[in-house]
Amino acid sequence: MPAQATKDTTINFRTTSETKNWIDRAASLLGTDRTNFIVQTMVERAMEVVEKHNTVTLSDRDRDAFLELLKEDTPNEELRDAARARRELLDD
Repeated sequence: MPAQATKDTTINFRTTSETKNWIDRAASLLGTDRTNFIVQTMVERAMEVVEKHNTVTLSDRDRDAFLELLKEDTPNEELRDAARARRELLDD
């Protein structure tokens, strides 16, 4: 079992009584407390957002065009331009 990280910071926020009641009810149904429910839910959502941001989804047409480019022995000018643009973007 992995070691548990030390909790070394605080996040505070205000909400409505109705929202708090919904959170408490959901936490209770899962057999956990409010803090653990909120943290777990927020981390799961944060991971989804990051994953979505880091994932590129191509249409079938774009996927097929990309795969065709991979079959070429030498990069064409458009591919070289794309590589240059990527390098410039990452250098910023």
